[in-house]
Amino acid sequence: MSPRGVKVAMKCPFCGRALELVEDGERVWFGCAGCLRYVVASKCELVRRYINRKRRVFNWRGIVLELYSLYASGWRQL
Repeated sequence: MSPRGVKVAMKCPFCGRALELVEDGERVWFGCAGCLRYVVASKCELVRRYINRKRRVFNWRGIVLELYSLYASGWRQL
């Protein structure tokens, strides 16, 4: 599967460009194409933590906020 990406409504704290969320078959990459800095997270881990199957709720905001927090603090992998 080729990577697919979308711009998010958050700016890079290092250069001010729009951040992007890119996914491939197994991982999600969150970061800045301008700085070439990304946080990498396993899709399985994100699904386990942010999808409530009983209530059929996907906590998209929680995922993006966690990835942004990790990105801004300098972490590379989740």
